[in-house]
Amino acid sequence: MSNLNAFRSLVPGLIFLCSAIQVSAQTKYQKIGIFTKVWGFLKYYHPGVASGKNNWDSVFISNAKNIGSAGSIAEFNDQILALLEAAGPVEKISAKPAPDSLCAYNKINNDWIKQSKWLSDQVKGRLEFIYENKNQGDNKYIKIVGQTADFSGENHYENLGFPDSTYRLLFLARFWNIINYFAPYKYLTDDWDTVLGKFIPRIIHSDDSLSYYKTLLELSKSLHDGHAGVILSGHPGLIQDLIFGGYRVPFYYEIFDGKIFIRKPENDAIEKGFNLRRGDIILKMNNEDVKNLIDDRRKYMPASNEVGQDHFLSWNLLDGQAPSARLTIKRGTHIFNTTVPTILSSKRDWGVQTNYTFNNAGYKKLDDSLLVIYAAQIWKGNLDTLKYMINQAKAVIFDVRNYPQNDAFIYISDPFLSRPEIINYSSIAIPDFPGLFQWKPSPEIGHTNDHAYKGKVVILADERTQSQGEYSCMVLQTIPGAVTIGSQTAGTDGVLTSIPIGGELNISYSGYGIYYPDKRPTQGTGIKIDIPVKKTVESVTGDQDPIMDAALKYLRVKH
Repeated sequence: MSNLNAFRSLVPGLIFLCSAIQVSAQTKYQKIGIFTKVWGFLKYYHPGVASGKNNWDSVFISNAKNIGSAGSIAEFNDQILALLEAAGPVEKISAKPAPDSLCAYNKINNDWIKQSKWLSDQVKGRLEFIYENKNQGDNKYIKIVGQTADFSGENHYENLGFPDSTYRLLFLARFWNIINYFAPYKYLTDDWDTVLGKFIPRIIHSDDSLSYYKTLLELSKSLHDGHAGVILSGHPGLIQDLIFGGYRVPFYYEIFDGKIFIRKPENDAIEKGFNLRRGDIILKMNNEDVKNLIDDRRKYMPASNEVGQDHFLSWNLLDGQAPSARLTIKRGTHIFNTTVPTILSSKRDWGVQTNYTFNNAGYKKLDDSLLVIYAAQIWKGNLDTLKYMINQAKAVIFDVRNYPQNDAFIYISDPFLSRPEIINYSSIAIPDFPGLFQWKPSPEIGHTNDHAYKGKVVILADERTQSQGEYSCMVLQTIPGAVTIGSQTAGTDGVLTSIPIGGELNISYSGYGIYYPDKRPTQGTGIKIDIPVKKTVESVTGDQDPIMDAALKYLRVKH
């Protein structure tokens, strides 16, 4: 009993010690967070730093090792003052006016300077002076090329292997500040300050490549952006293979209503040899409930909305590390187990996997008066053929449940327009006004045309419609009277832009914003749908196409 009593007497002290350790660690992370924000602020606002005369990465590396161990607030502020001294002096200048036509969706918030409990009045005063006399010219670390940000001025560290914790923090600081100042859709993220605080300890404690990649994927997911992701240059899909596994089940599947349905076995031999059928529901893989798999792998799947995420998940959810997989399958009321061979992810048919709609010709005639055109296959070489066929048809259906590989769809719209139209407004980052974005209208398409096409035009879209596909829809929606039929699209508009984070690693995001001519957003929400049509279990497991059926019904009604 004496030993037990002695242990009991130690418990309060142990609890206090653990709490003190947690508070100390949290304080350390908070200091690193403030340092990260000040370092990034100076990178884009301070004229000397922006010019590139200092190696600003080296300043981060040399200071980050000690910043978290600063004992008192005064000592911490001394370190921040040393950072300001490293940046160099700033002269008072005449303020340059901000450009006109600013996008109001994204607003930078520098209130953290005034509100910070960590920064002294002296430090706050100097930061506010820099803000008022900020860099007004070129910035080494960012420029705008083709409407999106270019980060070629950053050090890529090509020969860097697995980075140590200080370099990992540097790349987190680089990414967080770029998004903070130059991501057009930052307003759609979680609270960005919270994201920084959450990932500082996780980046520090990512002690091997796999945990680091997982942390980076979760970091990119915090953008709520279907263009977000972690890319290893020259090795597409490698990171996903490392995390999920490089072997895939021998069938294509779809996630609908929380269930996984087989959409198509890899081939007839797989279907007959392993008793797999379209419409089978996968309940377990290697004895793990697929609901748990969905919950776990969602963490590593960036997307702009839920339908987009389910579509992306259908590419990797049942990947594994072994050349076979044990499956529990439900067919009607019958539940059974089977073991199937898996195939290397590199052998997967991308077009079938993504379930894009297309045919070999790129178009088809349903009858003498109705023409279907697959947007993914509009290429400049067959524009004349398509335009001729359009003029012969009484109605045209553009199927955009696929991914156009070029911008030829812009030219196909010309016969339909009686006058010039703009497609959209873009929101473009302004490097010398960090956090501000400027509206830019797209070039006009079409021309004055008294003989524009007078027939009916229908556009088909769903979750397979993303990025270039969504922009294709916006182009086609400039056609007077065009009707869009389908369901929510991926909500991933803009252009994929990459941020180098050491070695061959990059994190991507949407580099500029895309909005309708009336400034309505497309990111997250997707393109506007005039006649909503939801997919059903029957359409997933059978040969039904309710969106095409709705289009044909609409055209019959209109005829």
